[in-house]
Amino acid sequence: MNFSNRAWPAWMPRLLWIRRECPCCNSLKFKQAELRSFDGLLSMFALRPVRCMFCWRRYYWFAFQDATAQ
Repeated sequence: MNFSNRAWPAWMPRLLWIRRECPCCNSLKFKQAELRSFDGLLSMFALRPVRCMFCWRRYYWFAFQDATAQ
């Protein structure tokens, strides 16, 4: 099966799994993103919202500590 032409649904949060690199612009610089209503629910699963500093896309990554203590 070829899934290369499939797009990620807009309503689904984008996750950065292992590499903390923006898949769109390859940036390594992120900042903590603004909180949305469902971010409290996702924080129970150790998911933290971050935003790319160059293309401003919003992602989530697994953070078992505070995002500012990198």
